[in-house]
Amino acid sequence: GNGKIVQKVFNEADSEARYVEVSFNRNDCLHMAEVQVYGYHLMAKPTSSPTPIPSNLALEKPATQSSTYNNINGVASKAVDGNYNSFTHTDCWKGINQWWRVDLEDVYTIATITVGNRLDCCGGRFHDATFYFYDENDVEVYVMPTSGGIGKKKSFSVDFVSAQYIKVVLGDKDCLQIGEFEVYGWIATGGIPLEHMDKLHVGLEAANCWKSPGSRIMLTSDTYSWSDSHVEVVADVNSESDPGTLAVFPLTKKKSAVNETFGYPDFAVEVALLDRSLIIEGAKDDGEFATLGGHFMVLHTPHVHQHLEGALLQNMGQQGILGKYPLHFHMSECVHGSTLSKNVIWKSNQRCIVIHGSHNVTVSENVAFDSQGHCFMLEDGGEWDNVFYKNLGAKIARLPKGVPREEESDFFPSVFWITNPRNEFIGNVAAGSQGPGFWFELKLRAPASELSDNIDINPKVLPQKTFRDNAAHSSGFRAGFTTYETGYQAPPGTVWENIKAYKNNGAGLFQHGTTNIDFQGGLLADNGQAAHNFGHDNAIYDGTEVIGRSEHMQFLIDQGRIGTHCKAGGLSLQPNEGMGRGTTIRNTSFKGFDNGCSGGPKYAIHVGNDQVRNGVFDASPTIFNNSFADEPISSRINACWAIHNSGDNFVRTVVIEDVDGSLSGTSPGFFVQVEQPAVTSFFDTTSCTEVENGCLFFCEKICLRLGIVSISQDLTTRKFQMHISDGNNTAPVNRGKIWFDEKQNHLSAPMPLALPAAETGSPYQITFTDANGEPAWPGYARLNLERAPSCTGGVSAGEIEFVMPEATFDRCQHLFKYDDYPDIHGWQNFFAGLKVSEDAGKYVISTLRRKHDRGHVNLSRNLDTSCFVGNIGRTFHVFGKIRMQDSLGNDVASDGTSNDSPKITFSITGGQSDFVKTWNVATFSDGTWAKISREIIIPSTIEGANRAQLIIDKAEKMEFLITEWGMDLIASEAPTLKPSDYPSFSPTLRPTLKPTASLEPTKTVTLQPTDQPVTAAPVLASPTNLALNGLASADSECWNGFAYKIIDGNDSSINHNCCNKLGAWVIVDLGLDTLNYIEKIVVKNRKDCCGGRLKKFHVELLDAEKNVVYTQFHSGHVGNGGVRKFVVDDGTVARFARVRHDDSYKDCLHIAELEVWGYPTEVPASPEPIIEMATGMEATASSEAYNTLASKSVDGDIDTIHHSKCNENPWWRVDLGVMSFIRDVKITNRRNCCGGRLKQATVKLLDEDLNLVDSRYIEGSVGNGKIVQ
Repeated sequence: GNGKIVQKVFNEADSEARYVEVSFNRNDCLHMAEVQVYGYHLMAKPTSSPTPIPSNLALEKPATQSSTYNNINGVASKAVDGNYNSFTHTDCWKGINQWWRVDLEDVYTIATITVGNRLDCCGGRFHDATFYFYDENDVEVYVMPTSGGIGKKKSFSVDFVSAQYIKVVLGDKDCLQIGEFEVYGWIATGGIPLEHMDKLHVGLEAANCWKSPGSRIMLTSDTYSWSDSHVEVVADVNSESDPGTLAVFPLTKKKSAVNETFGYPDFAVEVALLDRSLIIEGAKDDGEFATLGGHFMVLHTPHVHQHLEGALLQNMGQQGILGKYPLHFHMSECVHGSTLSKNVIWKSNQRCIVIHGSHNVTVSENVAFDSQGHCFMLEDGGEWDNVFYKNLGAKIARLPKGVPREEESDFFPSVFWITNPRNEFIGNVAAGSQGPGFWFELKLRAPASELSDNIDINPKVLPQKTFRDNAAHSSGFRAGFTTYETGYQAPPGTVWENIKAYKNNGAGLFQHGTTNIDFQGGLLADNGQAAHNFGHDNAIYDGTEVIGRSEHMQFLIDQGRIGTHCKAGGLSLQPNEGMGRGTTIRNTSFKGFDNGCSGGPKYAIHVGNDQVRNGVFDASPTIFNNSFADEPISSRINACWAIHNSGDNFVRTVVIEDVDGSLSGTSPGFFVQVEQPAVTSFFDTTSCTEVENGCLFFCEKICLRLGIVSISQDLTTRKFQMHISDGNNTAPVNRGKIWFDEKQNHLSAPMPLALPAAETGSPYQITFTDANGEPAWPGYARLNLERAPSCTGGVSAGEIEFVMPEATFDRCQHLFKYDDYPDIHGWQNFFAGLKVSEDAGKYVISTLRRKHDRGHVNLSRNLDTSCFVGNIGRTFHVFGKIRMQDSLGNDVASDGTSNDSPKITFSITGGQSDFVKTWNVATFSDGTWAKISREIIIPSTIEGANRAQLIIDKAEKMEFLITEWGMDLIASEAPTLKPSDYPSFSPTLRPTLKPTASLEPTKTVTLQPTDQPVTAAPVLASPTNLALNGLASADSECWNGFAYKIIDGNDSSINHNCCNKLGAWVIVDLGLDTLNYIEKIVVKNRKDCCGGRLKKFHVELLDAEKNVVYTQFHSGHVGNGGVRKFVVDDGTVARFARVRHDDSYKDCLHIAELEVWGYPTEVPASPEPIIEMATGMEATASSEAYNTLASKSVDGDIDTIHHSKCNENPWWRVDLGVMSFIRDVKITNRRNCCGGRLKQATVKLLDEDLNLVDSRYIEGSVGNGKIVQ
């Protein structure tokens, strides 16, 4: 539409390109106001080739072609005259594929070919060409098909083919036009001149083994790119002048040698021979069978020694068929003595070496290159006592999603996929994959789980066998080494020795849900983060070398071989590791962090921000005897990333002890979070100095002990405030957003503190106030202290007292008084949702079961314990109504005695003895409410209690509905005990003293829980119609019923799909930068006519990958102007909303408005700063009409446009200057008119050679001034 914006998202990890092109596959004008490209630059393009190459061998050589167009001057020789402004021109559409051919007049070894296109127009005619190579006898020796166009000029690498004649055949029957054809190589008969070779010193043993001319060797990546490995060909061995050196054809890419790594030889590339004498090769097929190669399986052969050594396996693996891999031990159980050694797996279609249900196999010194899916792998977790020794894998690409089956994870392929730690991994190298290097995805699956030795085995808790001397670099996703997401509950004493991780795009180490791994020695360098501790309890780094930016990395930047991105993160401390489970960092050296990087955790040690959840720093790390090479304190430690950049919550009360002063560089002390009065109010801060930009103070000569007060989280939603007082100062303790749903979950709310020892005889007192500042009690309060610090003087448990408020009749008369329907209601459902509705003017609470819920529903609420402790001997009245329903919403009757009946439990715990009352309730099947009414006398045995609860439980597979519940204190005699008579307990209860200071409560937003790993925070306080800011599209658009009309806020306009398709659909993207918590969906039908067409439709929510996460089916018709509302399951998070006809129903789909009500959330920042890269860059187009240059679409002005001529297949392209990561492309349409022309367009990403990398399609028209993204 006029002035509209369309945005296309490229969120694959490998969306790296230099050019962006927008094109039509139809005859129309192409005009756009502005094109913006968001991402970041990868590297500067080298200014020259690293090695000189010979001159153009085709220049002025004899050339012929299939025809010459109208006998004009487009003769064949124009392609070899050295003039790019002249061109050849054959006939057009004369029934044959036109060709052109050159005679080099001798046999040459050919390295590259460069083809120049016709420059004045019609460049799109040269596309999908095939190159044929012939020897001196005119016998075909090599065929090289290509795809796509060549732009102005394109070079093609040739595998050093020896040929005299080269022929180019066009991909269709159009004209063949060549501006210039250049060939580079060496005379084959005379040998390649030594001065044109590159020299690789690989050592005498390797050189003697690999010395045969023509041998192919693989060089791995030395950058962050997982795919930067490539093949070179050995030309000769110059053993006399330089023993141990191979002479190879000029390297296609510059690589790092040992003498360029500044003392770190691991940074040099690995080199491996790919050729073997024994070749096992799958037959090559075309079309749909192209990825079905051979497979080699050792099947059900227990106790038989099997050996395969020294084979090259090519075109192996059958993609999409489970169990068909290049080398595969399958369900052979114990095969002690069997070996797979010194083999090469090259271009596998599916995985590399797979051990499945087999044990005691030795997999050693194998090379895997340019393959797809997990490479060296243990398939089901039931494999043990296998040895993986000195294997190398590089350039491991992903398999398509769902291949070989849905539950597999090969879309994020690892070089080593480990499902059972009871195997040895020694000296292996993961040298580049689209996923992690080493991935511990520990799980036991069938059929290996059915072996007798694997019954009741849980791989996540098994001891780790030897894991030593392994290295991972150039990993494309997540980490070099990771335990995400299954985790590894390793037993204490588990050691990973001398692990090396460097130049990984994510982290060197990414540990999740893991315990007790001791990293001894090793190297972590040039990673996005050195170690990402995401829930790794008791992690130990002992003697590790950690480098932010190495000299070698700076060398590569200076050479222009990688970009200047700040991949220089250090070790992370996760805020919520848990008390007693903090990270230990000792005897470790840090350097390379004072490097000018900004944005993200670019510090030697930083506090992380993953799923901070409850917003507390609850585990004290142990940090001592470490060294920092000339690093200022501002680059050594930082907490801002957690405090200000946490998707779930801000972190509070960061307290880190510097045991020996090696972290601060001065003396022992504590790093303390700034602006935390709950900490800094209780010691002298004059000795503290602020860490520059670190969100921390460093305070000498103090000793603090971390603690957590756990309180009832349902009452924290009512803005209760906790206060700490030492008799002189009182400070508020802030709470944060609680993980999962604050309103209705059973979890506690943690309130952090960090205190020095109390003054003698003057303990700290903890009190609570409600939202009005009145004394209150939060249901329960429980103190936990972290282990004592190494210093002397931290607070002890006996120095902290809780003070309950006075249990007056006014305060305790109605224990449900804080209920605030429908927003906050005090009830909690165990990890599931609640829904509030109205019935006859009364609020009704309904439970909502989820698929993963346990067998019964548990409804509970916490009660003010102080009201019971202060009213011993008095009577409380419990009352309410309840119904029970099955999963279909039918009311269910129960007899009030069996386990099929709801059970009510009232309990007071933590005192001299627990007080528990239970009773069952009979329910009805006719919709009648069952009434509850009980009086309970509070006994004296509860003295000292700290928790009271009311629970509704024990309804197997049923849902509850409750209404009109309460608990009141009956007005009668005075309490048996006065507050001053309360017996003491630890922590002690005392009568309240109203605090002298309190924080004003702030409005919070609470959202439904989600099964997805969302780390975003809500950005709105109330639900809004998210669709209004979305982007709509449909499977078709007829009669000007454009998709965007369903989200224009006007229920008099409609979208209109064409009427000839089954399952018509319309979809709304709720926002590129957001995930959304959805509460309800509203569908409004057209009002003027034809309302009966809207029937048999599905309303769906989809995640970012377009997986359906919520669906409802509506069978009947809606009617003219009809409205249908769909209440969404609590906790559903989505990016897309879709309405579609059932696949069996064919009719027009038209809707007036689609409203999606919920809360947007902020996606965490990209690991690299996302910038707009297109503005001001060079733009070209197929044509330029009306003086609207191509550059008008990247001039920053949306009132200027580019306008092509209205000819066939127009295109527009912008050159970003260098290869770049592209997150999304935003196109703003022209505003003044004709916006409907921007439709059925393709947005393409092209690499440096204009090869297609990825694309997105714009189907419907965008509209004047609209934006498509």
